Amino acid sequence: MEFDYIIDKINDAKIVRKPWPYATMNDFLKPEHLELLKNDWHSIDWTEHEDKKKEYVRSHEEPNWVRDYFSSQKSKQLTEFLSSKDIYDAMEKKFATTIDWNDIFIKRMYKRDDAFAVDESHTDVHCGVNSYMVLQVFFPDKSYNEFGTVLQEYFDQPIEESIELPLIVNSANIFVNTPDTWHTTKPGDRLRKSYIQRFVFKEGHEPESFDHYNK
Repeated sequence: MEFDYIIDKINDAKIVRKPWPYATMNDFLKPEHLELLKNDWHSIDWTEHEDKKKEYVRSHEEPNWVRDYFSSQKSKQLTEFLSSKDIYDAMEKKFATTIDWNDIFIKRMYKRDDAFAVDESHTDVHCGVNSYMVLQVFFPDKSYNEFGTVLQEYFDQPIEESIELPLIVNSANIFVNTPDTWHTTKPGDRLRKSYIQRFVFKEGHEPESFDHYNK
C-alpha cells in the first residue's frame, strides 16, 4: 500500500525515556506526501480556522470542519491513513499500551504558531481534550536547532532546564499523554507549521489512572 512505509517509520523509531517517553522521526513522509500536508495548510483561511479552534477544544465530538478538511482527494487519503487503526496499533505497540480502538475517536487539525506565540505549559490530559496519544508532523519553511516542542518534567519548568526539541522540516513526534507529559513552546522569530492529530478517549472511557503508562 502507498502509505505503509509510515508504519515502518513508527516501528523503527527509538523511544527516548526522559523527561517522559516520546519518539521523534526525521524524514517522516515521502516528499510528495509532505507536500500534500503543506498544500492543505496553505489553503486554509487562518482567521476562520483560529476562530473555529475554540469549537475544536470545547466540543467532545469532532467538528466537521476538522474531520472533512482537505485540499485534494490525495491529501484526504493521507490524513485518513495517518488516523487509521493501523497507525494506532503501531503507536500502541511502540509504547506498550492498550486501549480498545472502539473507545477512541480522532481529532485532526492543522496548526499555526506565529512568531513569538507560545503554548502555555500544559498536558493534553489537563487541558480538557482527554487525549490518549498524539502524532504531530512539522513542516516549517526551514529547519531550526531550536523552537521544537519543549518537554517538561513539571508545570512551567524553565525552558533552559527542559528538553527542547529542534524544529525540523518533515519530522514527526509521537507520545502517549498522561498528567505528567507537560510540554510547551519557546517564543522566537519562527513560524511553526504542523499537522496534529490526537487519539482521544470517547466520553466515559477515560482510564481511572494513568499510572501504567510511560513507565
